[in-house]
Order: sequence, then C-alpha cells, then structure tokens
Amino acid sequence: MEDDQLKDAEQDIQITKQLLKSKSGEFDIESIHHISLTHYGIEDLGCIGECSALQKLDLSFNDITKLFSLSSLINLQYLNISANRISSLEGLQSLDNLCYLNASGNLINSIQSLRCLSYLEKLKELRLIDKMNELTNPVCLNNSYSSDVKEILPSLTALDGERIKGKGSEVFDLFRDVESLLEERERLRCNMTGLCLEENGPWLPEIEENMQLIPSHSLLFDAEEDLESLLKQCRVVCDKASSRINEVYGLNSD
Repeated sequence: MEDDQLKDAEQDIQITKQLLKSKSGEFDIESIHHISLTHYGIEDLGCIGECSALQKLDLSFNDITKLFSLSSLINLQYLNISANRISSLEGLQSLDNLCYLNASGNLINSIQSLRCLSYLEKLKELRLIDKMNELTNPVCLNNSYSSDVKEILPSLTALDGERIKGKGSEVFDLFRDVESLLEERERLRCNMTGLCLEENGPWLPEIEENMQLIPSHSLLFDAEEDLESLLKQCRVVCDKASSRINEVYGLNSD
C-alpha cells in the first residue's frame, strides 16, 4: 500500500525507496529519470536525493517546507514544487542543469529569497504565479516584482508563462500595450457617457439640442480629443504588432 510507504507513525510523511520504485517502475532508484509525486501530503523529501539520474521531478501539491534534499540532483532539468509551504529556495543553487522551475503557490515573500537561483546559468523559465490554478507568492504583490526578478536573473527568457527575452518577446510587449490602450479607451468612453447623462436618470432630448452650446474647451470636447488620440495610438501599436508577428513567424502580410 502506498499509504504505508509514505507514513510513519512518529515521523513526517516522507518519500521512501519503496514509493519511488512503485511510482517509477524502476528496480533501482538510481535509474529513475522522471517521477511525479503530487498530492501525497509529503512533508519530508526523504531519500529523493539518491535519485542521481533524475531529470524531471514533480512535487506539486504537498506540504514541503525545505528543499535541501534536492541539492544532490545535479542532472535535474525540470522541477515543479508548486502548491507547497516553501519560503526559501535554498538548496537549489547546486542544480546546475535546471532549466525550468515552477514555485508558484508557496510562501516566498522577498526578492532576496530568489538570489540563490542566480547561480543557475541554465535556468530559463521561472514561474512564481500560475493564474490558471490561482497560485501565487507574497513577493508577487510587490509593484517592482517583475523588474526585480529580471534584474536578479538576467538569463531568464520566460517569467510566469510570459516570454521576457528572445523570439516573440516583443510581440508580448506590443499586446500588453494594446490591452492598456483599450482599457484607457473604455475609461474615456465611460467618462464621455457620464457627461451626457443625468445621474441615475435617462437621456434628455434637450441635452442633445444644447450640445452645440458646449464650448470647445469643455470636458466633453477634451474627452473626445483624448479618445481620438488614443484610437490613433491603438492603430499604431496594432500595426507594429502585426508587422512583428509577420517578421518573427514568417507570415505573409496578406
């Protein structure tokens, strides 16, 4: 029984050799290349460090707090430790071959906790936020979170599922600009509508008749000008996005 393999009456729920062999189908744990141990309530990583050939490890949705037992997994390339109770990533700095790390849904509350990852030259993808599963970390609430992470880990090409460097990153930036402009357009449209309507009341015909009496320096006129300018900016950004997509992916302009 796997429950028996995991539990010990006087110890934390931990990873055992029997569990590793059972889940991987390997006779020797030194031969395991990839394994998934999700939703086991694991608190202690036990003998996981003996899996010297391990390349891919999924420990998501457990109760892990410390990662020092992973320090010997020098061949590890993919690590998912999301949805645990981890506040420090110490222990990962020796994983020289690590390329992907998902640490979303933990208790990481400071940028300083990420500095140990700066030793990992091959680390290209880091996830501290998983919007699909509604997982995040306290550190992600900082206004400067994204820029701070990029400064500490300049070799990253993707953060939280979004490319920040390399092929396609400019397109993401352009789409963010478009989204921002569209939000601003909607705000201005709502403001203009509010100028022409009575509070909590219907449209009045006499307001429409007197619209020509509103001076050019009125709030409505200013809002219209702002909206026109915004629409022009949207068109420019959209043209840039379209051009960049064609350039990056070799699409026809048609």
